[in-house]
Amino acid sequence: MHISSAHWRAGAAALLLAGLACASHAQYSTGGAYNTGGARPHRPGEAQAEGPQAPRVQSRWEQVSRRLFDLRVALQITREQGPAWENFRGRFLDMATSGPAGQRIVDEQTAKDAFQYLLADAQRRSNMLATLDATAQVLLAQFSPEQMQIADRALPGLLADYGGSR
Repeated sequence: MHISSAHWRAGAAALLLAGLACASHAQYSTGGAYNTGGARPHRPGEAQAEGPQAPRVQSRWEQVSRRLFDLRVALQITREQGPAWENFRGRFLDMATSGPAGQRIVDEQTAKDAFQYLLADAQRRSNMLATLDATAQVLLAQFSPEQMQIADRALPGLLADYGGSR
């Protein structure tokens, strides 16, 4: 049987495309925190479940950043909404990953110092949440009804997980 060069090129191209499709599919996960069925690309430095190495523990910043990335994909943030999203994302990461204002030294504190420390930390967090709320209101005002439904399902849980009192 003789294969013409045109058929040979078509077959080689089909094999190449199939190989690329398989490699591309291996880089993406299906599903996600918001069960949208969308895919999320593998990020460099991110632990994979495959192989002999155990996955590394992600930092709080990485965990929050990943959840926000998944939410952005689920919301299908448009180019026009991008600046408001990035502002919200930055403020949310600041709020979610900030620890207490200063180092707590319980043994050396007086009762008055301990209360002042708690008050100062609560005021700092209140200011951060007020700023986050302002940026969220700007973003939410730009959402379509479909995006708002997704946000209404996702944001309360995200805030409960990362915005609660510590």
